[in-house]
Amino acid sequence: MEEELPVYERLNDVRSRAVTMGKIADILQQRGETDEALRIRMEEQLPVYERLNDVRSRAVTMGQIADILQQRGETDEALRIRMEEQLPVYERLNDVRSRAVTMGKIADILQQRGETDEALRIRMEEQLPVYERLNDVRSRAVTMGQIADILQQRGETDEALRIRMEEELPVYERLNDVRERAVTMGKIADILQQRGETDEALRIYLEEYLPPMQRLGDLDGVAHARFSCAQLRLKRGGWQQGEHQEIYEELAESFALLSRLQRVDGIAAVGELLGRVLAAAGQTAEAIVVFDAAIAAYTRLGWASKAAGLEEMKRGME
Repeated sequence: MEEELPVYERLNDVRSRAVTMGKIADILQQRGETDEALRIRMEEQLPVYERLNDVRSRAVTMGQIADILQQRGETDEALRIRMEEQLPVYERLNDVRSRAVTMGKIADILQQRGETDEALRIRMEEQLPVYERLNDVRSRAVTMGQIADILQQRGETDEALRIRMEEELPVYERLNDVRERAVTMGKIADILQQRGETDEALRIYLEEYLPPMQRLGDLDGVAHARFSCAQLRLKRGGWQQGEHQEIYEELAESFALLSRLQRVDGIAAVGELLGRVLAAAGQTAEAIVVFDAAIAAYTRLGWASKAAGLEEMKRGME
């Protein structure tokens, strides 16, 4: 990409330059450098596509901006972009696949807000039929996994597990999709955890989930693995059995990565648990700093009761 940019600049090929800048932004976003990725989308891509009247590329770029905002907890603006800046364009262009993908992003926000009935309807009615018609087996498997997420959340673990084992894993293995296989194994581990099979769940996270995420440089995935491992150790009595250091290190690494990625939901959840662990270890000053970050994150997400609960706990420590 470093070789491509000067060529496009010499040729005054503004479109190819914008596309290449977008690829650079993709890499930066994956590395957690979201400020620079957002700047590129806003300053180096959007104005070019607007000047060229390239409505589809503009809509795609707006969607990538919404991805960053969604990750940061700015869900109202992300939802507005999906509904007003993307969907109408894809509908006008009759781009059924991009419309289905965007509907999926809308469902993600609704699911995060607890509106699971509407999220499930979108998955079942607006996404699955499109991917089946297009014979897009990977997108169908991903959507089935998202349906399983909702079922799992509702306690319907048998059907969720069936989907993971029969509708997702075989597809990702056939496609040699290492990342999605690892994610699915992690979801299977979550179901086992719910059922009390914590040793097997921990083994899956340590052996089947974490190594692929580390190899892929997926910081979000590594953070999730570390958090899940710490939770599993705590659940099986690891604190009482002397696993203090492992639990602290896993939570601290997860919190640092999520802070770097500006993942507000992760900062809230991991920060709360890390703060509790630090408080239990007698590290009050460190616990208060972490609690402050978690309180700010919960407040930004609009979870006032969670923020208030941590404020009360913090006051009891001061």
